[in-house]
Amino acid sequence: MLSREGIVRQVPALLALVSALPCLGAGPAPAVDLADPAQFRCVGRNRFSGAVTAPVEKQGDNVNWDYAAFFTDPVHGTPIIVYGRRYRAVSPLMQAFIRRHECQHAQGVIDEITANCQALAQMRTEGLTTDQEGLIARWHRTQDRLDPQYGGSGDGFWQRTLQCANALR
Repeated sequence: MLSREGIVRQVPALLALVSALPCLGAGPAPAVDLADPAQFRCVGRNRFSGAVTAPVEKQGDNVNWDYAAFFTDPVHGTPIIVYGRRYRAVSPLMQAFIRRHECQHAQGVIDEITANCQALAQMRTEGLTTDQEGLIARWHRTQDRLDPQYGGSGDGFWQRTLQCANALR
């Protein structure tokens, strides 16, 4: 067992050893894989109680919409996201964007442009690259005629999304 003086003599050597070790937090933070569903937790609110809850998310193989739709359980107020037949055919990055868009609805956002805007802003905060944003933009622009709440076209939808998201920067 070391005496107090022995310990005091060892402190400079210990400090030198510790300072020679690589700093645990010095390296760059690992990149978040935005397309990995496990990296994102969808959170919604119960329509009746306002309690924070995870939406029910499920695949709807016999539905009339292409990508996704948001609903509220009329009895319990639980948020529900049902993914459409074309959802699985888009890239994982686009699936992640669509999911975040629907999660905005689950949090109470009603407007489609605002849901898209918030999804884009959220992904930017999470580390969305310029190239990834370009892929999302190109996908939107391939969507032809859309209902008015989506800006009338894919290009209109994306332009209004960008205008909103850029204003949040």
